[in-house]
Amino acid sequence: MPTQDDYGQGISLISLTDAPDMAKAIADLAAGVIPRGVMRFASASQRGATLTKPVEGMATWLNDVNRLDIYNGSAWVTPEPSLATSTTGLSAASGFSVLDFFGHRQGKVTSIDLYLARTGGKITANSGNIPDTVCATVPSAWRPTHSTVTGCFDNGIVHGGFVIGTDGIVTLRTATDDIDGGTNLRLHLTFLRTT
Repeated sequence: MPTQDDYGQGISLISLTDAPDMAKAIADLAAGVIPRGVMRFASASQRGATLTKPVEGMATWLNDVNRLDIYNGSAWVTPEPSLATSTTGLSAASGFSVLDFFGHRQGKVTSIDLYLARTGGKITANSGNIPDTVCATVPSAWRPTHSTVTGCFDNGIVHGGFVIGTDGIVTLRTATDDIDGGTNLRLHLTFLRTT
């Protein structure tokens, strides 16, 4: 009489009291193991033609799009990557102090929020331009990986633009008016990491 596997997966295994039948033993083992592993297919259409009655929990890899899918009982879905968050590691440049930092990343999509106080003097705007002013450095796990990217900031009255490089240095570049000392700046940016 066949026995069940030790992992509770419902896979039938031949027992020593069963009549010898190597072909059946291998077929039973394959029928139990293959649907529980990651099955590889050239495309979703090949998968659909092969797996006409998928079972919830089945996993497949599609070679044409390099994607892992899981059958959820009614459709093939791509599992979402876990969410990573952080509130530490932001360092302020001279003339600024850190009030808060929030980093959120799911897969390669990264969103960061910096909340800084301007502790130095007024940064004077001239027709929307201000001197490039380094205000902070973002921790390495929250930096762009491919190039410098641009974001927006405001202090409740003035808004403008900033850039962050792959080195994590955050530089204020433009402002609609002067940025007074003693004001708080909120900087927000969402970007894709390439690695």
